[in-house]
Order: sequence, then structure tokens, then C-alpha cells
Amino acid sequence: MQVRMGHTGAARRDSGTCAHRQRGVLRRSIMTWIGLAGIGLSSPSTAFAQWREATVGSEAELYLRAMQSRGLFGGEPVSIRAYSPPVVDRWGRDSSALTASAPSHPWSPRFRHDSARLWLLPATIVGSYNSAFAWGFNDGAAWQGRGVNTVATVGFGARWRWLSLRVAPMWFSAVNGAFTLTGDTTRGVNPFVDGQRPYNIDLPQRFGRARYTRIDPGQSEVRADLGLFAAGLSTMNEFWGPGVRHSLLMGSNSAGFPHVFLGSSRAWRTPAGRVSGRVIYGKLSQSDQAPASPNRTRFGSGIIATWQPPSGKSFEFGLARFYHREWPTGGLTLRDLKAPLGALFGDSQITADNQLATLFMRWRAEDDGFELFGEFGKNDRNADTRDLIVEPEHNGAWLLGFLKTFRLSERTLWMLRTEVVNGRVTELQRIGRGQSTFYDHAPITQGHTERGQLLGSYLMERANGFETSVDRWTPKGRAGISLMYRAMPTDLGDGTAKATARSQWYAEANGVRFVGGQELFAKAGVVFDLNRTPALDGHNTYLSLGARLRQH
Repeated sequence: MQVRMGHTGAARRDSGTCAHRQRGVLRRSIMTWIGLAGIGLSSPSTAFAQWREATVGSEAELYLRAMQSRGLFGGEPVSIRAYSPPVVDRWGRDSSALTASAPSHPWSPRFRHDSARLWLLPATIVGSYNSAFAWGFNDGAAWQGRGVNTVATVGFGARWRWLSLRVAPMWFSAVNGAFTLTGDTTRGVNPFVDGQRPYNIDLPQRFGRARYTRIDPGQSEVRADLGLFAAGLSTMNEFWGPGVRHSLLMGSNSAGFPHVFLGSSRAWRTPAGRVSGRVIYGKLSQSDQAPASPNRTRFGSGIIATWQPPSGKSFEFGLARFYHREWPTGGLTLRDLKAPLGALFGDSQITADNQLATLFMRWRAEDDGFELFGEFGKNDRNADTRDLIVEPEHNGAWLLGFLKTFRLSERTLWMLRTEVVNGRVTELQRIGRGQSTFYDHAPITQGHTERGQLLGSYLMERANGFETSVDRWTPKGRAGISLMYRAMPTDLGDGTAKATARSQWYAEANGVRFVGGQELFAKAGVVFDLNRTPALDGHNTYLSLGARLRQH
């Protein structure tokens, strides 16, 4: 394999030996994963509460969303996640009451109430392998490079009255093998930048030439929940929006960034309906492959609010805004703290920044297991009222999705889900209405990212795409299949020649299996990258194995 980078000749000489080393590392890693899983499986068989593990992007969160579509464990907006400890405790008590006589849903034995004040989180180890190029999404801080990747987490939680603590750092290491880079990588001194937008987004194709290893704070936080209000300091991932695995603003595709938050601990009941909200202020960082910038860190601030009608819990409406601003050298001021409430239109008096704003809704058919949800967003302030109302597609993006669950018995639950995301540059480009893709920014050059990975949906890494999946839950675990498509034009125009049109198709089988008190999970898939380079297709095989080892 030829690798296009700064020192091409050296990369070619290293290609064969690199592949041989990766195969050896893969064999040793698989034996290590199997051995660790065996240690965990020797522990006694016990049922464990999983409510406290419903973090953004987790298995527990996906299962919870499926059950909410059936009318169980509702009352809270799904558009502000993760859920607060008091809400989690309430649902745990409800689940225990429902299962007092007989199981009421497939995972009910694992979702019992736990009143422990101090507990160990399951130790988790995951290994993955990419055969041809970097590939992987919704893995938090972890980077899934070419070759072998390893992720491990361990931690604990504590609760005392209204105060909660969660410490769950993540360690990951990627062999980060060489592969052919795409786009024009000759511009500038860094060949690993995004080939399409090398100057205004921190989205590297590869994190340097060496092994990439890092320790991240992971899903950690300290918070206080006093009545209706919550406040705290967190590095946990936030999910804003009605989607299941995709969001225009924030999800689990990147690391959670350090932030303070203030908002509702649970939905507030008012005569006009239930309302919830949150405001956050945090510090965003860039990768070592980021475009040139006067400041390596950014001040991120955002606000989200939701409303549910008083007559029921089947409808949800909300709005959100998120700002990027260079980290102030003289410290934060009141103007910085007021950023999420800034003007909707261009304002020369406002410090240079970038903002994303979205409107969203979710509707659930009562007791039918069907949900329809959507989200519409705009990148940066509108030039004027015409820009906002007459040309909403200017620098816009949207998400549309549905899910349907089928509950055949107390022991079996199926879910069909599809989410479509679109951020393509529109025909306004032809009449001189300059546009950008939804996540790249100017003058702040890092874009909507954290340490080189998108804060929002990976389906919009270039333009648009969809994901559809089928999942089946039983008391023994979950099994699923998914299909993903992503359009990846080579430029920012609204039309792409057929001969150079690039797209990716990915098919995956995945699942989790309960063995005693432990969890084993696996993913296996293949991606076809059509026109990865001009007139040349590429394909990659992906494998992931992991275990969550309960500590007794």
C-alpha cells in the first residue's frame, strides 16, 4: 500500500512491516481480552442495577429509549440527556415495583433499585481493529485508527443526600497505522488535516504518525440536585436533541468537554405544561493537527429548553443554541456569560464568535411504540430577517427520524429505527450566497469539534447520510444490525460530478450478551468507500470485542 504523506518514500518502506506488526498486536490483544473476560466470568452470578450506567451513548440509554416509546419511564424530556440521579432513582424504584410479582420488561432483573451510597462502576475493556483506514463513531474520546485500538475504563460513584459524585476516567491507545489520505493533503505543513476543509475545521484524518494514547476524564462529574434545580461540574457527554444516536449539536461522537452547568433536575410542572432547561459553560480543546489558530482553547457556552403539554407526555418541543468563542486572555466577563442569549442577527458590536441554533420536536403515539422526531438548525447568525425566514436553508441542516418498537411479550422487545441527517450546501451557492458546511467555522478555525472529533452527528462529517437499525432485546442481552450511508462530496458546491461522487456504505452486526453478572459485547462490520480517491474505491473491515466486568 502506498501512503501519501510528508515523507512518502519512508511510509512506503514501512507499510509492509507495519501491517505485520499490527497482525501480531491484534493476536496478542485478542488473547488479552479473552483472558480478562474469563476472569470476570468466574465471578458469582448476580443481578445488577443499570440505571446509574445510562450515560450518553450507552447500552442502558438505548434500552431506556426503547422502553420510553412504550410509555414506561417517561415524564422527562428525551432531548436533554444524560438524566439526573433523582430521575434515575425514581425510575429504579418504579421498575422494582413493577417487577415485584413478575418481570415486566426484558431487562427488568437488571434494572432494579439500588440504595447504595458508594459503589464501584464496572471495569470495561474494549478492543477494536480496522483493516484499511480509520473508522469508528460514537466512542466518546476514543480514536479508532487503522490497526488495533484498546479502550479501558474503571471508576466509582457516590451519593450523599443531594450531592452526587461519579469518577470514570477512560484510557485509550491506538496503533494509528498509516493509510492513504484523501483530498488535497499538500496544502500547508500538516498532511493529516481534513482534505476538504484544511483551514477551518479540526477534523484530522489521522492523528500523526505515531501511536496515539491518551487518558481522558471520561463520564465523570460532581453535582448537586436541590429540589427542582441542578448544578455541577462535569466532563460527561451531553446529548441535546430528540434523536436516538444522532444530534445536530451534541452527542457521544467526541469526548465530553469540561463544563459547569445549571438547570432543572427534573421537568418542572406548570399550568402551561412541563418545562426543562440547562445552561452550560465549558472549555473546548483542539488536537495537535488543528488548523493554525491564535488560541488553542475555546470558550463554549450553550442553552437548551424544552416544553411538554400538560395534557400528556406524547409531545415535546424545544430549542437550543451553542456558541464557540476564543478563550478570553483576560478571563471571562459578563459578556461571555451572556453569549447563549445573544442576538439572532449579525451584530458588529459582538466579539467574533460562532453559534449554532436548533429547533426540535418529538411526538409519540400513546401506547403504540411509535415515535417521530425532527430537528432543524442554522450555522452562525442570520444576516437579516430575510435570511432567517425566506432562506432558512442558508447554512442550515436538519435531522428527521422515527422509531417503532414491537413488544411481543415481557421477555422480548424489538425496535426499528431510522435517522436521516442533512447538512448539504444548497443551490443558494449558485447565486452568490456563500455557504459553509454545518460544522466548519470562521474566524474560529477549529469548527464544532472537541480534540479533533465532531461534537455532533458523524453523518454530517461531509454532507448528509442516514442510519437504520433493527434491535432485539431479551433477558440474555441484545442483538442488532445496522446500515449506514454517508455522502461525501469532494468540494463545497451543490453539485458533484458522477465520476467523482464519493459515498460510504457501512453494514454492521452488533450485540451484548449477559453471562452471570458480566456483559460481553461485540461489533463486526464492513465499510465500502466508493470513489475514496478518484476512480478508486476502498473498503475496510471493522471488529470490536469488549467486556464489562462487575466488581463484587
